[in-house]
Amino acid sequence: MASADLLWQCVRKQNAFLHKSKISGGVQFSKEKGNLYNLSTFKYSGLCNAEKVVIEGADAEALSVSFNGTVLKSDFPAMAKKVIAGLNRPDLKSSALAKLSQTHKSLRMAKAGIKKNKAKK
Repeated sequence: MASADLLWQCVRKQNAFLHKSKISGGVQFSKEKGNLYNLSTFKYSGLCNAEKVVIEGADAEALSVSFNGTVLKSDFPAMAKKVIAGLNRPDLKSSALAKLSQTHKSLRMAKAGIKKNKAKK
């Protein structure tokens, strides 16, 4: 298999997951699986790096999060410990914890539902 650097040089300007923006300074986003911040950079690329980190909501009812295919169903501190222990890339530790926190918070909000404030007359 080719090196990660060579793969990145081949796919960095054109791939199926790339979204180029002409506004806001020409930022390039990527919607590939395994890209923590959805930025088109070598560090976060799920296409080029062999050890990628996938964090996504598995089930809103049980507040479970999927981490690299394993479903985590415990409280947040236990999930964070499992994510840190399962990471082989120390440069992505803070990014993975931020994504885990955001995913867990959004699942809590979805489970609670949207509460509408009634206007007082």
